[in-house]
Amino acid sequence: MPIRQGSIDGLCGVYSVMNATEAVIGKFHYDRKLGRKASQRKVLFKKLIGYLAKHDMLEEAMIWGFENIDAKGGFVDIAIKSVKKYQKRKLRKEIAFDTDDVTLDEYWEKLTEHLSQPDSAVIICLSGRIKHWTCVRRITPSAMILSDSSGIRQIARGRCAVTTGKGDLYILWPKLTYLLSVEEKK
Repeated sequence: MPIRQGSIDGLCGVYSVMNATEAVIGKFHYDRKLGRKASQRKVLFKKLIGYLAKHDMLEEAMIWGFENIDAKGGFVDIAIKSVKKYQKRKLRKEIAFDTDDVTLDEYWEKLTEHLSQPDSAVIICLSGRIKHWTCVRRITPSAMILSDSSGIRQIARGRCAVTTGKGDLYILWPKLTYLLSVEEKK
């Protein structure tokens, strides 16, 4: 079996931000100023990897991943700046909860409300069954539909818990859940 992205590296945080950005804005535009070999997607990837290198986090992130993709004005803010520069659109970021002390029903309701808006996505942190960052692009009463770098297509609600649970469940972290959308022009 071939080695897949994410099977030995910890860059799921990078990919979750890139996938969420693309879910919100649609496909990245091609910008002639970037040249033939550098698409906006590659420029954003380079900036995210550059952030890790600049903060001396690249080796650690490559091997073990990282706890918070948005620490120190991190990845999500880099994506917001990139979209503003190349797409002339303004992304809005909101941390879903200020506490991890919420029920699965409250968590699901918040994501359902947010994803019912056009041009929206959610970045979530999972632990338990796997330790992983991913992008939720749609949600139903029974499952989260993902845009995921490792190939996970959906996670059934019945396999989820919030902050505690058995090892075979996906543990969701409300304080590490980021709601992204396009800010409406006023």
